[in-house]
Amino acid sequence: MKKILANFSRVLVGLIFIFSGYVKVIDPLGSAYKFTDYFNAMHLSFMTDASLFFAIVMSVAELVIGLCLVFNILPKLASWGVLLFMLFFTPLTLWLAVANPVHDCGCFGDALILTNWQTFYKNILILIFVIFIFIYRNKFKSIYNTFFQWIIAGLFTIMSVWLSFYCLKNLPIIDFRPYHIGANIIEGMTVPEDQINNVDVYESVFIYEKDGVQKEFKVDNLPDSTWKFVDAKHKLVKEGYKPPIHDFTITPVYIPGHSPEHVEAEEVNLYDAEFMYTKNGETEYFTIDHLPDSSWKFEHVVYKSKIDPSLIRLVYLNPEGIEEVFNFHSLPGQNYTFIDAFYFNNYSGDYHYGDDITDRVLADKNYYFIAVMYDLKKADKKYLDRLNNVAKYCQENSYNFYCLTASNENDISEFVAEHKPVYQFYNTDPITLKTIVRSNPGLLLLKDATIIDKWAARNIPDFQNFKGDLQRYSLSKQRKYFEDMRSGFILFSLLLFMSLFTNFYNWMKKNKYINNN
Repeated sequence: MKKILANFSRVLVGLIFIFSGYVKVIDPLGSAYKFTDYFNAMHLSFMTDASLFFAIVMSVAELVIGLCLVFNILPKLASWGVLLFMLFFTPLTLWLAVANPVHDCGCFGDALILTNWQTFYKNILILIFVIFIFIYRNKFKSIYNTFFQWIIAGLFTIMSVWLSFYCLKNLPIIDFRPYHIGANIIEGMTVPEDQINNVDVYESVFIYEKDGVQKEFKVDNLPDSTWKFVDAKHKLVKEGYKPPIHDFTITPVYIPGHSPEHVEAEEVNLYDAEFMYTKNGETEYFTIDHLPDSSWKFEHVVYKSKIDPSLIRLVYLNPEGIEEVFNFHSLPGQNYTFIDAFYFNNYSGDYHYGDDITDRVLADKNYYFIAVMYDLKKADKKYLDRLNNVAKYCQENSYNFYCLTASNENDISEFVAEHKPVYQFYNTDPITLKTIVRSNPGLLLLKDATIIDKWAARNIPDFQNFKGDLQRYSLSKQRKYFEDMRSGFILFSLLLFMSLFTNFYNWMKKNKYINNN
């Protein structure tokens, strides 16, 4: 019975460590950000530069220990490793639960969010199983000799390190964050109806002074006017519901000499305008509701005042009865029915620099790109030309392009002077930017607030000569990626099954459930 319990504990704890280590190995930057939070909370800010190193080492060690436990590789060493892990992190999580300097310990990355108290209780439970593992560490016998066990453990380590660096240079192969491909940002910001009243609850204490003596009072027992108010303390006693996306805002930044001067938006009636197209040397003017097919080339718009054609959106009904948005450079076929058109400034309302334009950006029903550089000084400069090329492609095809950063105006001005970007800058919370994409710079493709695709800096595509549909391009790329991932998963599953079956078969033979014949 004790042997069964020990083996059960070994496999259970091993699987927990595999899951915990894997979700952090594939997101090394996320783990590094969490280490930075820990170091700052412990007043060890001088160690923040080593956060990424510690993140990779810890997550790889956790994953390798878990694999060794499950496959019974170097069981004595793995038992010591898991015990030291738990003896270090259990007191640490107790401190986190009591002091609450960091709201999420990051034990399971972004895959599973636990409160600090939940994490501590979880560690206590795991520690019980770890004690069984450690007590019976000498009873675990591997089917491999010591040399092959070290070879296998080395392969586990090499593969884990390679996977971590692959995800560091690209993006996490599994995205557990609320900004994953396919996520709708507006839906992620919406509070469900059954959670509307689930708000933060605070306990307030008011400090008053009289005759040199200070006392604390609660809100329902405040003193009379002879007391002088000194201070107030507000303690969070119950945290309310927070939607997955709750700190996403976009604010335009004015950079002298780079940003366009603010001009009050003029009411534009597109039905009063005429649109000039050419075809085979022939020139014709069309109204907005009777535009030609895509064989004609758009030249310019004729209106009583100057308007930007790139801000005009054309809404058509496709043969399936679904609305689609077009621009003057990509008109639909003859089977499409015109519904309406709008000038983007009028549709979303005018704004000034410093305004929150989040709703305006997310309301765009056409394709648009968002570049993310949470810190311009730390951005990988060798990929900036790729962003410029994407921004130029957007200008040529009437797509909007936004560059979100947490850098201040001085840093943006220095960046503009040095790198001559052809796009505008917008401020967003730095933690939000780090969550959106694990790359600096990174790039997202969106439509109607839905994330269609995202790229790390080194994978930003060249759209200069691209003429197809952006969503089809992204879907074909993702399909190939998932096919490759599926093949790798099937191979890994087969190897895992063979290994588990071999262990089980040898156990059956050892216990004479199977004859050697």
